[in-house]
Amino acid sequence: MDETGNICVVLCVNEDVKGRAEIREITYGIEEEGIPYIIRISEEKRLEELARIASMDSQLDVGIGVDESLSGAIYYDKLPEDYLLFRGNLLKETMKCRNLGINAARLVKGIPFNMGGA
Repeated sequence: MDETGNICVVLCVNEDVKGRAEIREITYGIEEEGIPYIIRISEEKRLEELARIASMDSQLDVGIGVDESLSGAIYYDKLPEDYLLFRGNLLKETMKCRNLGINAARLVKGIPFNMGGA
């Protein structure tokens, strides 16, 4: 986890999501790829906005949003507004969660996405 700044992937999570295994799995995926991350909590409800906020907060322009229903997605600041990558429901989907983190980190690294389980 990056505590020194925002040169990392930012994970923006709705405030109603508390202590979920799905969030930990996303962070494990990011860590596996060797990219730092931070988690931000937001009152925002819309998945698109959570992901956009996360990408704007990241100096790497890559963010992950997770809404209160545990839908998650990656947003890259260079894409059209509200265009989300790997959007899906993460509830009790360990591999989808981990791959969301992996693919956000791979977007930063500029290497091919992991399509297994995503």
